[in-house]
Amino acid sequence: MNRLGLKIACLVASVIIWVQVASHSVVEQNANLALLVTGLGENLTIEGSDLPSSVAVRLEGSKLRLLTHSLFNQNVGEVRINLWDREPGPEFSYEVVSSDIYSDLKVIGIHPPVRLRIQVDRQEFKLLPVVQKNTTTLRDGYDFLQAPKLLPDSVLVSGPSRFFLTHPVVEAEPVDFSKLKESERLTVRLIQPGGFLHLATRQVSLDCMVAPLEDRTLANIPVIPLVDVGRPPVGVSPPVVDVMVRGVADSVRALTAHRFLVTVPVGDLDEGIYELKGQVDKPDWLEVVGLDPPSFQVIVGSPTVSMDSLYQAVDALTVEGGAQNE
Repeated sequence: MNRLGLKIACLVASVIIWVQVASHSVVEQNANLALLVTGLGENLTIEGSDLPSSVAVRLEGSKLRLLTHSLFNQNVGEVRINLWDREPGPEFSYEVVSSDIYSDLKVIGIHPPVRLRIQVDRQEFKLLPVVQKNTTTLRDGYDFLQAPKLLPDSVLVSGPSRFFLTHPVVEAEPVDFSKLKESERLTVRLIQPGGFLHLATRQVSLDCMVAPLEDRTLANIPVIPLVDVGRPPVGVSPPVVDVMVRGVADSVRALTAHRFLVTVPVGDLDEGIYELKGQVDKPDWLEVVGLDPPSFQVIVGSPTVSMDSLYQAVDALTVEGGAQNE
């Protein structure tokens, strides 16, 4: 035990002696000093400039301090770039000089020379709209009661002014709508708009109002011919039509005939007998599955035709309507 204690005492004494010698020994050594930018005016920023975090500087000082700087990153100074007289503008070049180095050790120089590329810009704070690009749709038999809604629909973004030109919106991550079976409020992450723009929030909500679809047939809706002013009178046969529709179940059940307008575009057709298809004016959320019949016999004016031709036209219309029902 006595020998072990003697060895420890010798080791401690050796360390103390080495520290004393190292603290008085003067050496030259490269040191990486932190790079700081000072003096910027209010609401100005250099973010987006390609600047190093530190600059290699040749210093002269005690061996102990320089060693602890290398081993333990102990601060021995910093490089300060003062931009008090700079306004927003194009990128410029700045060469670091000895007067930019602040240290209580002796500055030998900067080798190799360091030239920085700096751009001063205005720091902006803007509300940007949130957009979402989804490529999937709801599963068959379902539809949205209303378009999916982002909450909030805009977020606060900060950063250098020039980066807003290429990032006018914030994108939200896509959502797989095919998995939805009912109305839900989903949490959606925002995509970082750029390395130098910063989001005040990283996620928003997406309201998805979903409901099952249902088919329904509305019978005996009047058919109206659309005729140019000053044209001969027009007759349409049959004068009514059945409209087959598909939409959200609750809304489809509440539908009434007055929500539809079925027309036949006649325009300025000459006198004669025509077979024209109907057109349906309907609510945007509703899908028209079909018409029965799908087309109509339209008589413009008082054309002179044989009874056989008239019967053939009526028969053809009847056959087409029957085929459509099948």
